[in-house]
Parts: sequence; C-alpha cells; structure tokens
Amino acid sequence: MSSFEAKIIPLPGHLPNTTSDAQRVFQVLQAGGIVIGPTEVGYGLLASSVEAIEKAFAAKQRRPGHVQGLIGSYELHHELHVLEPDRFEMTRVLTEDFDMGLGIVAPYDPDHPILAKFTPHTLSNAVKDGKIAMFVGGGSLLREICRLNYEAGQVMVGSSANLTGRGQKFRVEDIEDEIKEVADLIVDYGLQRYHVYGRPSIVIDFEEMKVLRMGSCYELFRERMRRFWEVELPEDPVYKT
Repeated sequence: MSSFEAKIIPLPGHLPNTTSDAQRVFQVLQAGGIVIGPTEVGYGLLASSVEAIEKAFAAKQRRPGHVQGLIGSYELHHELHVLEPDRFEMTRVLTEDFDMGLGIVAPYDPDHPILAKFTPHTLSNAVKDGKIAMFVGGGSLLREICRLNYEAGQVMVGSSANLTGRGQKFRVEDIEDEIKEVADLIVDYGLQRYHVYGRPSIVIDFEEMKVLRMGSCYELFRERMRRFWEVELPEDPVYKT
C-alpha cells in the first residue's frame, strides 16, 4: 500500500456514494483539513479554514498574490454576487437546468457574512478589480459538498489539484505526490468526464459578459448563450461550432 492509499475513499470494494462521501469531505473541511476531490473538469484541491487554504496553495507553489476562487452553490452565488436579475437567470439555467460547471466572476456584497471567515490577507487574494470568482456546478458530489457548506455557513476555496503550471489532472494517479501529501482525504472517482479537453473550467465575467477563460465545454456554453439569450461570444479556435 502506498502512503496515499490510506487517505482514499471509497475504500476498496466499495462504490462511490455522493451523499456519504460529501459528508466525509464536509467533516474534514470543518476540522481544518484539505481534500482532493473530483470535479468534471479535473481533480480539485479544497479547503475551508484560513490555515488549510494557505497550506494548500503553498503546496501548489503558487506565487504570492495569485487570485483564489471560491467554490459554492447557486444559492451562495446569488447571495454574494451583485448582478442584474436577468444575469442570475442565465447562471441558474446554465448551472442547474443545463448542469454546467462555470467559473462566475462578478462584483460582490462586501457585507456578506461568509466573507467574515477570511482574514484580510486571504480575502485580498480572493478579490480582483472589485470582483470575486466562484465556481458553481461541477458534478453531483461537488454540488452536495456545496449544499452542506451553504447550510453550515462554511466557505470553500478551491483550485486544481496540481503543481502550478503542470496542467489539469483528471485521474488521482496523475496528481503529483507533493499535492497528495498535503491532503487529509482523497476522493477517487476515477477518470473525470471532460478529460478530452485537457482544460480547466470556463471563467466568465457575467457583469461585462466577457470571456476570461475558454475552458472545458466552452463551445457548448457559447452556443447556448447565443441560442437562448442572443449573446455573441468569441469562437473557440480549437472546438468550433
């Protein structure tokens, strides 16, 4: 057995169970731990306490001041971000009706109680140009984790589970040992859905309707924005529609 296998769920001979696995992740986060977990756009490094967030990003060898993204439910996005009602309807349809994972960038309410969980230093790393990025969606397990976090008033910060600049990891066995070493729990659901893209998530500024990153399934996102809201966005140079 490798030094990492003792951290992995589900246990050998057991099937994934998003309800119980999410509860286990939630408990580790509550205790100040770090989790590697699956999302459709690759494995992520998840943390909630200030100490765990800083430890996780140090393990990634991120440069100081790199912007950190939140991971949350649609409900938290709706409460924290400041957007016009029609933009929230867009994000609701995309993340809930179409079941898409999106990095949503928008202005935010600085008085929202969830931000009190951050130190000024950690909060400064989550804010850029007066806006906060939040990943919403990303698969049934992540949705359940975000639901538990939302009900408990717990914030979650995440990033790709890889050393900085080494690219998305779509299988646990491909994640660098330095990253697995820092995790207290690893949820291994095998190869993730959008490995064919080799890309992280789409990131969109929904205030300015500006594409910040053409991530996995961008061509689907672009076609849906045009079809249902008549919003024209740049074409993906690789995956054309």
